[in-house]
Amino acid sequence: MSLDLERIRALLVEGEVRWRLHYEPSCSSTQDLARSAAIGGADQGWTVITDLQLEGRGRHGRPWIAPSETALLFSTILLPPVDVLPLLPLLAALSVAGGIEVATGVVAHLKWPNDVLVNDHKLAGILLEHPGGAAVILGVGVNVNQPAADLPSGATSLLALTGRSLDREPLLAAILNDLANAYDRADREGVGWIVPGWRSRSSMLGKPVAFQRDGATIRGVAEDLGADGALLVRLEDGRRVSVIAGEVERLRPD
Repeated sequence: MSLDLERIRALLVEGEVRWRLHYEPSCSSTQDLARSAAIGGADQGWTVITDLQLEGRGRHGRPWIAPSETALLFSTILLPPVDVLPLLPLLAALSVAGGIEVATGVVAHLKWPNDVLVNDHKLAGILLEHPGGAAVILGVGVNVNQPAADLPSGATSLLALTGRSLDREPLLAAILNDLANAYDRADREGVGWIVPGWRSRSSMLGKPVAFQRDGATIRGVAEDLGADGALLVRLEDGRRVSVIAGEVERLRPD
């Protein structure tokens, strides 16, 4: 069933971010539509939702594919304050996980910097892009009503986890409300709560990880996050290094 924007609007709570919702039955990518809107002068809160992405993408250009009307797919324009900007990947992941929990009761965990997992399977992905100027485009894809058999290896969906089909409208409203609340909290309290909040939902701290640096695979243990949101990894030789970008892989025991 296609999305009902009026139902979503009725569930949104007024706050610092004023959400302006737009719906496209299908599109190449909600990120592309939001990027064009931002370049054209659209303000914070401009949000586009679709039932089908023909060229959806995740981090590092990976394709994001879901059958029509089964996933929650949207992109929104944000104008984060300067102090929030470096921590926006963590804040976005917290808001997506928090919204999922409020709307469905499913408790998700986070993989640095912003993958949303349940039982080490990916439930939602987040993409942040900078089209220029102060705007940031936040793209979110949540697997909602895909049967387990239709999901790629290493992924899960809310249907697979709960055994029931779920409406996407309350889920989107809960995520946007959580994101607006996070903005309000950052205004009131500053950003010091974001890293501890992410840490409390982490599924990888204390676990062995690997990442690429200068063409080499580096292994160590993910120990903590820095105040800037960097992942702090204790290497096998005892040194601790900061990982500020790139893919970090959780290593499974042999």
